[in-house]
Amino acid sequence: MRPFQIKRILVPTDLSQPGLVALRYARLFAERFSAGVMIFYADPIFFPASGVGGDMPSYVAATPAQLGELEKEIRAYAAETLAGLPHEVLAVGGDPVPSIVLEANERRADLIVMATHGLRGWRRAILGSVTEGVLHQGKCPVLSVSRPEERPSAAAGVTKILCPINFTDAARDALDYAAQLAVTFNCELIVVHVVEEPDPIRAAVAEEDVRSWIEPSIQNRCTVREIVLRGGAAERVLDCAEDIGADLLVIGAQHKLFRDVTTIGTTSERVVRFARMPVLTVPHAVETAATAAPKEALKVRAG
Repeated sequence: MRPFQIKRILVPTDLSQPGLVALRYARLFAERFSAGVMIFYADPIFFPASGVGGDMPSYVAATPAQLGELEKEIRAYAAETLAGLPHEVLAVGGDPVPSIVLEANERRADLIVMATHGLRGWRRAILGSVTEGVLHQGKCPVLSVSRPEERPSAAAGVTKILCPINFTDAARDALDYAAQLAVTFNCELIVVHVVEEPDPIRAAVAEEDVRSWIEPSIQNRCTVREIVLRGGAAERVLDCAEDIGADLLVIGAQHKLFRDVTTIGTTSERVVRFARMPVLTVPHAVETAATAAPKEALKVRAG
């Protein structure tokens, strides 16, 4: 296994209730890894301009003083959740996705922790998703946190990790990351492979394939259990996570760089969007589409 550390955690926030859940997970990882935390707020911030004539309201960009006041608001928002944990706060004016990605790159963040709001249908189409934008454009792992409404204040914890694989480099990166977390949190790691062909013989063969594909260094360091399922990849992974009571899902995403556009496949996006537990997405960069594996992690393919 490669040396593993999480020393710098970036937590983008919109000051919402789901954002507090993300802060709880950021605290969990920060305490476990002795990592620094920065809470980051990015928005094209404008304030009404006074003393301007005309019928239409006029707005001006936020001043440094106004951004300073916003940072005070962010500190108050996070005070209870991060009480006793040293952390930084930064507010900037700018579009959220590129601002978050730029800040993560400049600070060499090891992990981004952010909330998903679970928007569906036309609301997602109109509003978009900052989390999915960061997943597409970012270079470091992203922990996207969703909390079902019936358990909004449940404590953050990692006791059982589920990692989907399909024998690709992207899947191996994710499994390596998941195994390191399993060692750190002293918890069970469950590896799941989904066979999409309705062939029971192929499923039986896949069980041996999974066991032989997992490196001995992983099997020797943490408790590993293998599961092989049949059906649609995203649906079966999500069902499995619910059935076994996983509280963290670690998934690989293969990023293809082609004409400066980064895409992740629809399966990873569906898992992040619909999972009822936190999903940690581990990116695997590929320089050109021509070098991509023929079958990417969890059927991740260029969108």
